[in-house]
Amino acid sequence: MDEGLKQRIIGAVVLIIAAVVFLPMLLSGQDETVQVEVEVPEAPVLDSQLMEPVAPAALPEPAAVPEMPASLSEAPPDVPAPAVAESAPAPAVEPEPEAEQPAPAAVTATGDWVIQLGSFSSAANAEGLSKDLRTQGYNAYTHSATVQGKPITRVYVGPLASREAANRLRDELERKRGSKGFVVAFDADSGRD
Repeated sequence: MDEGLKQRIIGAVVLIIAAVVFLPMLLSGQDETVQVEVEVPEAPVLDSQLMEPVAPAALPEPAAVPEMPASLSEAPPDVPAPAVAESAPAPAVEPEPEAEQPAPAAVTATGDWVIQLGSFSSAANAEGLSKDLRTQGYNAYTHSATVQGKPITRVYVGPLASREAANRLRDELERKRGSKGFVVAFDADSGRD
């Protein structure tokens, strides 16, 4: 088909559609401008009286708190010191010859679950995160591994005795730090010797 003929047919179709749409509006004779009236209620009248302040409610006296026992260093020698509950005994920390590898010494509790917070190709970045977590009171450490022939350093927090405790700590870390870790078993892959 000839290009000029196509353009003429398309132009004719556009004119017919425009006539079908706009011609009835022009010939209807109705006024297309409709005026809308909106009823707005009057503004509320505020009471001009001053409000009196409310007296604070009387609270009962707080119950007396029993005094704290004397510190362990001040206890008499014939009185046994109270037992302190620990999650597990702390292993003796041996000085390491290399100052670059403080991570295994940071693991002080025993348990079966840890939270992995990240994997880093840079050991310095992993150590920085681990140090930051330790200053915030978390039992954080790093563990090096090789994945697909490349060395990586993972950051863990834990270990914890139960998976439920690990899940709670993971959720707490996500709320406080915004980093979503995941719970893994505490084994040779996550730093258990």
